[in-house]
Amino acid sequence: MIKKQLTQIFFIVGGTLSFAGAVAQLFEYSLAPYIFSLGSAFLIYIQLRNALDNNNVDTRQKRLARIGFFTSLLLALAAYFMFTSSNLWVVAVLIYALSTLTLSFRGN
Repeated sequence: MIKKQLTQIFFIVGGTLSFAGAVAQLFEYSLAPYIFSLGSAFLIYIQLRNALDNNNVDTRQKRLARIGFFTSLLLALAAYFMFTSSNLWVVAVLIYALSTLTLSFRGN
């Protein structure tokens, strides 16, 4: 119970920080890559735990969790592009968002 609540808090904090970092990057705020990276680290950690903690589920759910983890690594790539002052971070975040949306419908 507490583990699930902690995961939900990490997800909300990670999503909020990532979104705030992306918006701050659009306004060229100097700390934006750090804010985005911190939020991305939370989201990647959650996806990693999802991929590793799927012991009692079928192979389809395990596969979707692994795809979700590898997709979340796009956030790390986006953070790298933010630090290098490249605009390719937008493409990485867009691919992440579209694949996460697709995975959310496939998971049900």
